[in-house]
Amino acid sequence: MKKTLLLIALLVIGSVQAQEKISSKTKKFKIPVIKYSEFAALDNVLTQTAFYQMDKSLQEEESNLKKDFFNIDGFIKDPVNGKLKFYLTYAMPRYTDTNIDSTYNKKENKWTYSAHSNYLTSVKLDVKYGDKILLTKDFGGSESYSMSVGNSLGAMKIAASEHDKKVRTAVKDSDYSDVGLGFDNVMYKAAIRIQDFLNYKFGYSTDQSKEKFEFVTSKGHSEYKQMFAFETEITAQMEKITLEKGLDEKLLAPHLQYLESLLVKYPLSPVNEDIRFIVTNNLAETYFLLENKEKALLYANLLIENDKQDSRGSAIVERVNRANFADKKIRSHTTRFADLKKLGLKIAEEKEELRLAFFEKIDRQEADWVVEKENRTAALEKSKIQRENILDSIAYQSNPDLLAKIIANLGGSEVLKKVEKTHLLSKLTLEDSNIPQTEERWATTTNYLLKKKMPEAYYEIVNGPEAWSHSDRESGIEAKWAKLPMYTYNSLSTNLDPVNFLTALRLDLWNKLDLLGDEMIEGKLCYHLNYFEKTLNVSNRTIPKTDYHLFIDKENFSIVATERTEYDDGNKSFFERKLFKDYRPVATLNSGKIPYKINYEIEDFYGDTFYQENREKIEVNAVFGNRIFMKEVYFGGFK
Repeated sequence: MKKTLLLIALLVIGSVQAQEKISSKTKKFKIPVIKYSEFAALDNVLTQTAFYQMDKSLQEEESNLKKDFFNIDGFIKDPVNGKLKFYLTYAMPRYTDTNIDSTYNKKENKWTYSAHSNYLTSVKLDVKYGDKILLTKDFGGSESYSMSVGNSLGAMKIAASEHDKKVRTAVKDSDYSDVGLGFDNVMYKAAIRIQDFLNYKFGYSTDQSKEKFEFVTSKGHSEYKQMFAFETEITAQMEKITLEKGLDEKLLAPHLQYLESLLVKYPLSPVNEDIRFIVTNNLAETYFLLENKEKALLYANLLIENDKQDSRGSAIVERVNRANFADKKIRSHTTRFADLKKLGLKIAEEKEELRLAFFEKIDRQEADWVVEKENRTAALEKSKIQRENILDSIAYQSNPDLLAKIIANLGGSEVLKKVEKTHLLSKLTLEDSNIPQTEERWATTTNYLLKKKMPEAYYEIVNGPEAWSHSDRESGIEAKWAKLPMYTYNSLSTNLDPVNFLTALRLDLWNKLDLLGDEMIEGKLCYHLNYFEKTLNVSNRTIPKTDYHLFIDKENFSIVATERTEYDDGNKSFFERKLFKDYRPVATLNSGKIPYKINYEIEDFYGDTFYQENREKIEVNAVFGNRIFMKEVYFGGFK
């Protein structure tokens, strides 16, 4: 009897509990989220780089594309070392035709005509992260280039016809340098399409998500207290969500376990529909925000089965299926954009440091240049004084008798001291080459100019302490004079010695030359003089630097040959041998004899070179103004 009464009591309690009414209200939250790419491996990748393989006719466009593309949302563009890499192979766009379209303006009662040329484009895209290829895709299609708009159909037809001819001629000649052909424009349009696709597949952006929870309003319900505890916790967490931090699963765990237990306590039935709606909605929403795909789908489907507002359950299922959840990882709340900001600031700081370092370097270079300029100017003046002193006091120099005879053969000391301006015009003949080359040189004691035709024009100039060069191969407005380094300046500045310029006699080295045994050169018995310069390496070891040889004809005291060997860190790097022939008297040098033919033999990293210089004109103290030594470039020309 007692057992029967207990069973009846439990059934009554269960019946009352099952029929206990419950009501709820919908609470909406807006939270910041990260819209992430479908590739979870890129969540910690912040930099991207694009590499281009272009048709040879499009290489000029590569730098422009690199500057403007690709800007993928949620990444910083790195010129070289981006972790996410895009490889793009551009084929030459294929021109098809030029069309004319028309539109009618009712208000103005007139037609407007526009001409546009059409092109077929083809770009292959490969996307890699590390060694893994994430995507390969071909982008083909038609792009158009709008070339003209106007109100005259006749004028538009003429413009379209001329443009069509111009493009077809460019294609035929493979010359796409003309402006307005449209190839660069359609390449840009193709790049924009590709960028939109890349942002869709790989981009990261910030957004706001709208979430709905159901909170119990029936305070008298037996589950109200614990459901209110869940409401308090989830509300507090939802209000604190940021891009960097989402829900705290540990704090929510006991509440979620409680909600899950209610689905057992209140099985599926019409009388439990309201409470199951509240529970399944809150579980599906919470697990969706926790990016637990399995449980989010489980409770979203139970929400649908509950047959109350099933559209909400279907919406959650759709969102889960669209999402690209990663196992045990929250992707919608990360430090990505904070890290991007830090990286951007770091890059900006590094750029600023480089900028400041650049200007500091310029300041140092300018200060160093002031000192170097003063040293070079002083060296030129010292060289001039030394040269005049040697010519005034030959008897007190090394090997005075030999030097006196050499100077006398060149016209005498007084004549050589008065040489201020010199001008040489030569024709160069190279072995294994039929290309004519001419070389014209002007020199004073402070300035030097070389103008060479080969057949392009090439210039070298010394303006006191400065040396510059220019080649007409770099033609156009962008052509620049290049400032030459100290080594080249030192080599060119020897031309500021008129004696050396005309005869190759280095008076500045004379007192350093040692007289060695006689040598037979080109069938002539010669005095042999040598200067061997040494230096110290980083290990304080003596190593060769320059080996200079001078050979003087013992019969007429003219220079027969010179040899110069240069060493780089003790290793032979350059050798030059000159043979001087065809000596002729020059009236302005008191009939001093100057070589009109010089044979050159050169060995360097280019290989062996042999050529002959034939001097067609030698002018001493010629009339020319210093303006020829001014460095000016105008479309590659020298003024």
